[in-house]
Amino acid sequence: MAFDGLAECHAQDDPTARTLRDIAAEERLHDRLIRQVQSGLPEAAQDRSPIEAARRFHIGLVRGGPALHLARIAALDSAVCLMFGRLLRHDGPVAADPEILSILRRIHRDEARHVRVTRGLALDHGLTVAMRDAAAAARGGLAAILRLAGDAFEALHVDPAVLDRDLSRLPDGLLKT
Repeated sequence: MAFDGLAECHAQDDPTARTLRDIAAEERLHDRLIRQVQSGLPEAAQDRSPIEAARRFHIGLVRGGPALHLARIAALDSAVCLMFGRLLRHDGPVAADPEILSILRRIHRDEARHVRVTRGLALDHGLTVAMRDAAAAARGGLAAILRLAGDAFEALHVDPAVLDRDLSRLPDGLLKT
């Protein structure tokens, strides 16, 4: 929905709008792929607090207009890439399932491209302190939500404390010109 909304800020035939709509379609595919993976996993007890926290978090991402929204998305997608990098290690349990590994590698690759696109679009608006602050706050917010899943990361051989530390920090070069 975020990318569809951002595409609406541009003329229908604008190349940026087309790029954002393409990313939106990829995100819908990612959602279907993740649901496919989930359907093959045992039913887990549902704790609604992370889901509610994530919902509130996503609503706040659009505040401040398209430039801040793009900066937040670039920061979040870079965090997702970092997380996938940890999950997809060759010696981790995810690597033992070729189908899941293939799906998550596909999503990881797409998200890396999304970082490049959204970073570039954000910087096209002109880098501001507000953009860096919004991006850093978004990374911190995502890290706080993922802290709620620390046990799950540990089960997947990802140190939740190290992941939290790395996700909480905005990479130095992400929003530099």
